[in-house]
Amino acid sequence: MEIVRASAAYLSDRGVEDGRLNAEYLLAHVLRMDRLQLYLHFDRPLSERERAACRPLLRRRGAREPLQYLLGSAPFRNLTLQVDPRVAIPRPETEYLLDVLADVTGSDRVFDSALDVGTGSGAIAIALAAEGRARSVTATELAAEALEVARDNAAAAGCPEIDFRHGSLLEPVRDESFDLVLSNPPYLTEAEWQSAEPEVREWEPRGAMVAEDRGLAAIRELAGALPQALRPGGWFGVEVGCTQGPVVSQLLRSASGLESVEVHKDLTGRPRYVFGRRPLPEKTHDGH
Repeated sequence: MEIVRASAAYLSDRGVEDGRLNAEYLLAHVLRMDRLQLYLHFDRPLSERERAACRPLLRRRGAREPLQYLLGSAPFRNLTLQVDPRVAIPRPETEYLLDVLADVTGSDRVFDSALDVGTGSGAIAIALAAEGRARSVTATELAAEALEVARDNAAAAGCPEIDFRHGSLLEPVRDESFDLVLSNPPYLTEAEWQSAEPEVREWEPRGAMVAEDRGLAAIRELAGALPQALRPGGWFGVEVGCTQGPVVSQLLRSASGLESVEVHKDLTGRPRYVFGRRPLPEKTHDGH
């Protein structure tokens, strides 16, 4: 506990939020135990070898390298995903995208085919497969190095059947269509990126986070290509910045022709998700 307290003070002095929590995670990682187990061993002396293993991790965290990269993993729903600087760190807001999907389409709805656009670490695609939300799952990703991480994560989660494709947005699935398309695309503006915490700005892949056109470039391109990618009656859901909901909603109505377009809030009450549905073809008078 003395080591935890000293480490927490060191990290807090360097601007790390929740220095104590970070120190506990790092020490637990070195000792190969659960963070809560530390409290069962609070009076245990650390060997010099264990102290030596802690020091570089603390220095790196003090330099604002993200905790998840130091631990090599991040939680996502019921999964533990491998993460490193090749991929953006999965966030709780993106976990909640799948809860909103269940609210919108029904928690027992199983889609025949789902697409995760810009998969990064594979989080959304793997969660869809692991939770049985889709019979087949495809995922696209522009960064080849991120796809390596996603494939490893899918294999570790027991979902090797996910079809990962290399390319930008919907390019790799140009002639295919899906019942469900989800995306957590880049949506930060340049100004938001510049003002972000050092953990984000200096360590996470910029291409996964920032988009031109006030953060809307990727979403705009996606909206324009959706009519070909989404089957009639199919659903589209996207995570957006908390000021982008109205613009994205209008894009999906006009460029994609979606109906039932609604903005949904995250757990902190911020509007962060936009969902819409491709209309079914209208029946003619003879019933066709």
